[in-house]
Amino acid sequence: MDMHSAIERHRGPLLGLIMALFAEIGLTEGGMIERLPKPLYRKVLGILRVAESAVRRLIFAAARDIVLEPSPQGAARAKSGVSGKDKCGGPGGNKSRRGMAFRLFDPPRNVIRLLGGRREHVRVEPRIRVLDLGIDPRIPPFLRPRPAPARPGPAAGEDQAIEDDTVNAVHLCRRLFAIKNALEDLPGHAMRLARWRAKPVEQRRPRRESPLRTGRPPGWRQRPTHEVHEILKECHWLAHHLHPELDTS
Repeated sequence: MDMHSAIERHRGPLLGLIMALFAEIGLTEGGMIERLPKPLYRKVLGILRVAESAVRRLIFAAARDIVLEPSPQGAARAKSGVSGKDKCGGPGGNKSRRGMAFRLFDPPRNVIRLLGGRREHVRVEPRIRVLDLGIDPRIPPFLRPRPAPARPGPAAGEDQAIEDDTVNAVHLCRRLFAIKNALEDLPGHAMRLARWRAKPVEQRRPRRESPLRTGRPPGWRQRPTHEVHEILKECHWLAHHLHPELDTS
């Protein structure tokens, strides 16, 4: 299998989807959007989560042939067929230009949901401190209930945010910049993964055996409803084909 061609075949459509999200919310290079309407925010976030899962599997595949050996100074040196500029990426560099590096690791599973259980909620009993019976002259003044403090009004600009039903979108924008940077520099991010993988498990941060979790990847849908779900299936198959120990059951 030509790994570089397989990676590039999925990298291009993913980058196109991310750029479409940029255009949909009006995000430009070097800019930032403070708030977005909730429906648009949820739509972009749903596609972004699946795309991030697919990009992790492309980085996992790109790091397959990277072998690191310790140098005399204790640093790591790469021995790989990929260079700083390759068919599936741009120039080297492993930091996001917006100050948020792309996350190379799948989020952990919700164990409680996986086991079919529910979280135990503590039942809060209502508290009745004082009954509204008026002022009893027999009660000393220092024992009389104090009026509840007035709730502070919304700060400047909050009224408009509440009326518009918007949410903070800064973190979402940073994730978009991070995944765009990862797609434009897959070899650099594959090197990040190789450096993490070259360390003993006890020294890894996070301390995991693999950056990808077993079973179905985050964002998996048995019946795809968007193009990104199909891309995720193919990227997951690519990672599973490289390492069969990643069980998909």
